[in-house]
Amino acid sequence: MALHDWALPGLPLDPTQRLSRPQQVPPLPSEPCLPVHLNRNVFYLVPSDSTDDTKDDIGAFFRLGEYSEVERTAFENDHHDELFPAQHISDEGDDTSVYSNAAGGSQGILLACDGRVLIKAAEKMYLETADYHQQVNGDYTLDVDGDYTAAVEDSINVSTDNGGITVTSGRNQQIKINAGDGTGRLEIKSQAESKNIQGKSEHTYHKWHTVKYKDSYTSEKYGWDFNSIFGFAMTTYYGGVMESVYGVRMQFDKFNFMSDWVSLNWKGTQIDLKGIVMKKLTAKFGATDCSAEWDEIMVGLQGLKAEATRLEAKRKELAVQSGNVDLKNHGTGARLVGIECVL
Repeated sequence: MALHDWALPGLPLDPTQRLSRPQQVPPLPSEPCLPVHLNRNVFYLVPSDSTDDTKDDIGAFFRLGEYSEVERTAFENDHHDELFPAQHISDEGDDTSVYSNAAGGSQGILLACDGRVLIKAAEKMYLETADYHQQVNGDYTLDVDGDYTAAVEDSINVSTDNGGITVTSGRNQQIKINAGDGTGRLEIKSQAESKNIQGKSEHTYHKWHTVKYKDSYTSEKYGWDFNSIFGFAMTTYYGGVMESVYGVRMQFDKFNFMSDWVSLNWKGTQIDLKGIVMKKLTAKFGATDCSAEWDEIMVGLQGLKAEATRLEAKRKELAVQSGNVDLKNHGTGARLVGIECVL
């Protein structure tokens, strides 16, 4: 059944038909009489140029007012998707309300064609509606020569099913993302991230800031690195730590507590022997000598600890006079004469 056969028997379809008053439709034995209000419309139907009688493609259809018998017949013959938008059919549940509510229960406009719809306004065009749905079955391009402004009362959702999203500004122009003028929350989720900042980068965090790395992390700086922390800073390493400084390192600590589980180190109040130990180690050649040197250093540290205890108990004047003292150790002699120590 083709579109040009959709007219009721005994009522030829005139493309230029204009009905100014209800028209009486003769009843059919197999079909009840149509309600009078169905004729409160004016429509133009241009058949398709297809010569295939099995196809019901329309050429162009334009209707003003309430729905027409053409729309009802198209639905009954399962050709309503050629007249109505797919979203309208889905919203109406794909039942008789597809055509009966095609005008919204009152007066409306229906325009459908198998070609093109061209609209040109030399000055301005205004479109105001309640709910609005637009479906594009191909590519969609919006070309604006001037400014483009979109004011939305509620939320905005932009998504793609298969492709990506690209936001590009003009040369030397900014891209701004403002979450509630500083009162909203900004969330970014991605598989990977790549940034290339060719100029100055500044980050200001007024509240708690947490950075978590669940994999390896590499940081390379070609220039100065300046960090100021006005408060407490804590770094925890669950593993090894290796640090290499090729240059001068300066550290100024008012109080520095270093704990290796059993010792307490007060830097700034005692002489650091790390440099002396390094010199002794570098002066040795061979693994055996280095091992012996480590044992000697450990003994020396124990002696220094005992010496500090002994000097703490002697706060008054102390004089020690020693005469001739000979010490022999496998042919090695040492002589100490006239030693005096005053504290």
